[in-house]
Amino acid sequence: MTSISALILIDDHDGIRFAGLNLIERAALTMRKAGIERVHIVGCHLPDGNIVNRLRRRGLTVTCAERRNETFRTAPLTDVVVVLPVSTIVEPKAVTALLRQASLAPGTATLAMDTRPEAGSRLALVAGGMVYGLLAKGNAASTDLVVLSRDAVSQIRSAPSLVHALQRLAGKGNLRAGSVAPHFCERVRDQRNADAFEPAYLRHTNGGSAEGLFTRIIRRFSIPLSRRLLRFPITANEVTLIGFALSLAAGWAFSSGTYVAGLVGALFYYASMIFDCSDGEVARAKLGDSRFGAWLETVTDYLSYFVVLGGIVWGDVAREGFCLHVLGAVVAAIASLAIVLIVGYLRAQVASANPGGFDDALAAQFRQGTGVQRFTGWSRQLIKRSFLAHLIVFQAVIGFLPVLLQIWACGSVAALILVLATHTHVVTSVRVEPLPAR
Repeated sequence: MTSISALILIDDHDGIRFAGLNLIERAALTMRKAGIERVHIVGCHLPDGNIVNRLRRRGLTVTCAERRNETFRTAPLTDVVVVLPVSTIVEPKAVTALLRQASLAPGTATLAMDTRPEAGSRLALVAGGMVYGLLAKGNAASTDLVVLSRDAVSQIRSAPSLVHALQRLAGKGNLRAGSVAPHFCERVRDQRNADAFEPAYLRHTNGGSAEGLFTRIIRRFSIPLSRRLLRFPITANEVTLIGFALSLAAGWAFSSGTYVAGLVGALFYYASMIFDCSDGEVARAKLGDSRFGAWLETVTDYLSYFVVLGGIVWGDVAREGFCLHVLGAVVAAIASLAIVLIVGYLRAQVASANPGGFDDALAAQFRQGTGVQRFTGWSRQLIKRSFLAHLIVFQAVIGFLPVLLQIWACGSVAALILVLATHTHVVTSVRVEPLPAR
C-alpha cells in the first residue's frame, strides 16, 4: 500500500485569511479532504497551538519544523509527498486529480501547471508533458502544487527552497507537467488579492456554471451573504437551521391567506432559499462539509416543501373553503411524498458516504445518458427549491398564490414519472466519492 503525506510550506502569506480560514489551516484541511491524513508543516513562523489542536481534532497527524532554508530537509519519509505552499489556494478535488496523474517512477515528480492564456507569471516552459525550465519566459505558470516520489524528495533535500527544488528536478528531466483543470487553483499575493478570489471559489466549489439558471440567480445573493457569515464563528448546520426557520415563517404567513401576507411569505421563502444555498457555501469554504450536515440540509429541504404547501392550503381554505385548489394540494402532497421517499432511498443507496455529492454526481451522469435521462437532468431544475422560490414570488405578486397548488400537482406527477423511469439507472450508474472519515 502506498503511503502518502503532505508537506505544507509556510511563506510570507501565512497571515492572510481566505474564506474564513487561516491559510495554514486551509492548506492542511484541503489535504484532509483529499484523503491525506499526515501533514508536516515547515516554515519560519509555525502555526500557534490552537490551529494545530484544531487540525488534530479533525483527524490529522500534524508535525512541524521551523526552518528558513532547506525546507525539504525534514520532509516525511513516505512513498509520495504532496507539497502545497499556503499561498496556493486549491480545492481538494484538485489534489486528488493531480495524484491520479502523478507518475510514481523513481525520482520523478509531477507539478500542476496552469496553461490558460490569462494565467499570470507564465514563467515555465512545458513541452511534451515535461517541465524544462522555470523562472524564464515560457508558455505556462506554475501553481507550486507538486507531487513527489520518495526518490525525488531525496534528490532535493538540500535545495534551499521550493523553486530551487523544482529547477533541480526539471534540470534532470524528472519534472512532469500535470493539470488540475477544471478545478479551482489560484495563487494569492496579499489579503486584497485573496478577497478578490473568494466569490469565484465559492461559485466554483458549489456547482459553478453547471447549475441551473434559477440556482445561479440565488447565488448572486447567497455568495455575498456567505462571505459575511464566514467572518463569524457560525457553522453550516446553523445556517441550515436559520433557513428552515425562515421556511416556517413563510408557511405561517401563507396561512393568513391575504395578499400582503402572501407577499411577506414569498419574501420569507426566498430568503430561506438564499440561506439554503449559503449553508453549502459555508461548509465547503470552511472545508467542513459532512454527512450529517448533508442529511440535515436534505431533510429540512424536504420539510420546507410541505410547510409551504400546508400554509398555502390553510390560507386558501380559510378564504374560499374547500375547492379545486385543495384537490390539487392533495395530489401534490402524495406525489411529492413519493418523490421524497424514492430520492431519499436513492441518495442513501448511492451516496450514503457523501450525501452532499449526490446532486452533482446525478446531474453529471444524466448529461451523459439517454434522451430520457438528459431530459430528466434538465427538468430537475423545475422541481428544485430555487425554481419554486421564484415561482412563489411571481404567484404572490400577481395575487394567484393558490393556483400554485395545481401547478405543483401537475409538476410533481410528471416528476414522479421521470423518477420512476430513471431510478434503476441511478442505482447502477451513479457513483459518489465518499467523504474522508472524520
